[in-house]
Amino acid sequence: MAEKKKGIHYAWWIVAGCCFMQACCLGLMMNSAGIFYTPVTEDLNIGLGPLALYVTVYFFVTTFTYPFVARILPKYNINIVLSVAVAICCVAMGLMSTYTSVWQWYVSGALYGIGGAFVFVVAATVLIENWFDKKRGLALGITQCCSGIGGAIFPIVGTMLINQVGWRSTYLILAVVAAVLVLPWTMFVFKYKPEDKGLKPYGYEEKKNTEGAVVSAYPGVPARKALITVAFWALFLYGGVEALMSGYNTHLPGFSVSIGLGDMFGSQMLSLSMIGYVFATVIMGWLTDKIGVVIPSFITLLITALSLFGFAVLRDQLPLSVCAFFFGTNSVIITISMATLVSEIFGKRDYAKILSYIRMSGCIAAFGSSAIGFVYDATGRFDISFYAGVAIIAICAVLVLIAVSQKKKIRETLWITTDAGPSDAQETGSSAKAQTT
Repeated sequence: MAEKKKGIHYAWWIVAGCCFMQACCLGLMMNSAGIFYTPVTEDLNIGLGPLALYVTVYFFVTTFTYPFVARILPKYNINIVLSVAVAICCVAMGLMSTYTSVWQWYVSGALYGIGGAFVFVVAATVLIENWFDKKRGLALGITQCCSGIGGAIFPIVGTMLINQVGWRSTYLILAVVAAVLVLPWTMFVFKYKPEDKGLKPYGYEEKKNTEGAVVSAYPGVPARKALITVAFWALFLYGGVEALMSGYNTHLPGFSVSIGLGDMFGSQMLSLSMIGYVFATVIMGWLTDKIGVVIPSFITLLITALSLFGFAVLRDQLPLSVCAFFFGTNSVIITISMATLVSEIFGKRDYAKILSYIRMSGCIAAFGSSAIGFVYDATGRFDISFYAGVAIIAICAVLVLIAVSQKKKIRETLWITTDAGPSDAQETGSSAKAQTT
């Protein structure tokens, strides 16, 4: 029987908290990072490439932090874990207001890697996966679109602050804002799974197999078995290669300046991209609930490729604004497409572990932002990098095809329906034949 409770299901409070976390962590700290590039490099007389290397440091550190995320989130008090992670990220951003040498940004990049491995993507995705049995795509879309809302608002606000009080004060102000808006949720509201509050996931209905036994709310593939599948490694590469797209977001303001359209239009492009992301997340979340994740994934890849091509060949504000809006779709690939593909193929049983291991592929993208910066330093052009991005998207499409082609085989040979909570399943016994859930 589906769980019947009066009032708002606690799962929607989890969504609300995740919205603040995504807007003020991923949206503010990472999606808005590009607004600081030009003022910092001009003030300190350093190259764009060396500064952007702090994003590379972030990718490397977060890559080696993800395995700890997979084990820490299910095992320890999530309120303490996520609050500490958010605090680390806020401190990292606040420290940037004091820096005078480029290497110091690498310190903050490392701190971002430690704290951000928990709060930028994985925590919200795992919480939604655990708390929702129905409307999971919609909930994930709402949650992830808030990083776009934050990424749309904070670049404009941040640019205005930079022009008024300077980049140093702006770093500090935004760090305080993030702490004030996120920590109350991580400290007092979040719970790792519904059972921690005596609840079932939103929309949960008891299911039975053909023998009449109740099927677990968390069926799926054990992490150790998932690691040796073709689908896992296809998704691993997909996540890493596609993550290179994040480097383009940070360079939109610099791209605008390079073609003579100014830094304010560059900030507007970044904001338009985030607004596009907001619409894309809600639409893709809805589509995922309705028709599954595969077709929406290919649609987002195609839109991203066309947007990159537009950046390479167009030079007028209106068409570039359109491209920037639709380029926001690229972020949906990581935040929704990847997360739901993992669930679709491997299930809930060890979801946090499998997703965290796949997120380690961020090391592939470690040089994305800095590579674009070095290419520009050497050639004075961004279009070369945009053409390369189109090729990257084509590779992603092939990897998705490979991963989804393995779903039936995995369901038939590795799927387990014995009772086990999310990410804490005991991987004992042999593989069980798939049972319809």
